[in-house]
Amino acid sequence: MEYIVLGILLYKDMTIYELNTAFKKGLFLIYSASYGSLQNAVKKLLKKDYIFFRETVENGRNKKIYQINAIGEKCFYDWMSAEITENKLETTILSKIYFLGFIKEKEDKLKIIDDMIQKTEEVRDGLSAYYKQITALELSDKEREIGKYQIKTLDYGVMSHEVAVEWLYKLRDEII
Repeated sequence: MEYIVLGILLYKDMTIYELNTAFKKGLFLIYSASYGSLQNAVKKLLKKDYIFFRETVENGRNKKIYQINAIGEKCFYDWMSAEITENKLETTILSKIYFLGFIKEKEDKLKIIDDMIQKTEEVRDGLSAYYKQITALELSDKEREIGKYQIKTLDYGVMSHEVAVEWLYKLRDEII
């Protein structure tokens, strides 16, 4: 979540309330964030010195307006160009694509997309191999009935990764 906050703060300086609104309006399909988890992320970023805040008074109330600094920007861009892991693959891919407009060079965008394609194909191929292995097993009627729906979830995983690969290739073609 910290990288998402950094990306949002690249757009503009914001209060915690505005950050929360940004999650609810633009990122809710990708990333679910509670107000508390958002506050924790902001505290971590402050502690790491990736962001800072300035205080203002508006209508008699103190407001903290958070801003990303140069260290935070570097951290964000390092995350954008870092290799993707299988952990939370879909969320990471969608998050990075959401902020891909911040990447100026076409070659850098393509490198990020190519990494996404490679990782998604690896996961899809692993799921496909496992699907073939599982469906080739000799099962009793009872095991087949129990496993039928478990295999359907595996089938869904294979299909969703296939769609993701196709979608990423289309995105890549748009960049070229």
